[in-house]
Amino acid sequence: MSCMAPIIVFAYNRPDHLHQTLAHLADAEGASQSDLWIFCDGSKDGADFARIEATRSVAGDSAWISCFRSVRIETSQDNKGLAQSIIGGVSAVLEGAGRVIVVEDDVLVAPDFLRFMNDCLKFYESDQKVGSVTGFSPFAEQPPDHAKDVMAIPRNCSQCWGTWADRWYEIDWDARDAGLLWSKSSLRRRFNTAGNDRVDRLRRQLEGKIDSWSIRFGLWQTLSGRHTIYPLHNRVRNIGYDGSGVHTRHGQNVNRCTVLQPRSYTLEHVVEQPSIVRRVARIYGGPWYKRFLRDLRTWLGMRGFR
Repeated sequence: MSCMAPIIVFAYNRPDHLHQTLAHLADAEGASQSDLWIFCDGSKDGADFARIEATRSVAGDSAWISCFRSVRIETSQDNKGLAQSIIGGVSAVLEGAGRVIVVEDDVLVAPDFLRFMNDCLKFYESDQKVGSVTGFSPFAEQPPDHAKDVMAIPRNCSQCWGTWADRWYEIDWDARDAGLLWSKSSLRRRFNTAGNDRVDRLRRQLEGKIDSWSIRFGLWQTLSGRHTIYPLHNRVRNIGYDGSGVHTRHGQNVNRCTVLQPRSYTLEHVVEQPSIVRRVARIYGGPWYKRFLRDLRTWLGMRGFR
């Protein structure tokens, strides 16, 4: 078994994005020692079948075989949707690997991304306060009051992340404990502390209006008292803010100008720094009026779950 965590990429109907993502992963340090899994979802009714086939053709390109330790492609005839694809795919790979690195199909990684992620997965494996790690930084500019190379933030990242089997298998994907947020204001505040979109998003998940694996993963992190380790310096660039994706049309592409280059780093066991968390909350919360309206919707919606 390779000492490098397997890489998982989930794809659907964006062949150009997938090709760029895989090319950057192939050029990253440690790619040749890493197993690559590509999960290709099935088509929806009325979907552009030609784009889906083109995406699968990119995934099956024999050029990737020489770039990674191994390449395995899993294709689905049915459309599972992103949430179920990720939950099922990650669960399957973790059975034999114990840890994984997941990259969305519109994310370009820096040359040291895989090394950084693998180092984090090894360093924080025994730190049960850490639920996941990521190579993404939400800051376009380095915070002036943070001298460390990593940050502990009570918010998981969905575009590129890594975790361990012992954490992943704890998650209740039915979110049966979500009611604790409605009955305990301290948990509700904790869930929203790095952005007040979280409770509102969870409410919409419970109402069946969205299908998000990430918000359920984030709920588990909050209820189990965990956070995510982020790098101070961003190691990814998202190219999906072009109207091609479902989930990347929302939010802020704060690091679109990131120069993908290696950076030195020292890993440490860090605690959450209030000033850093407040900055993250402002990024994801948006202007004051959006935060106010979101809090109002959350309060009104919360009444239905009491």
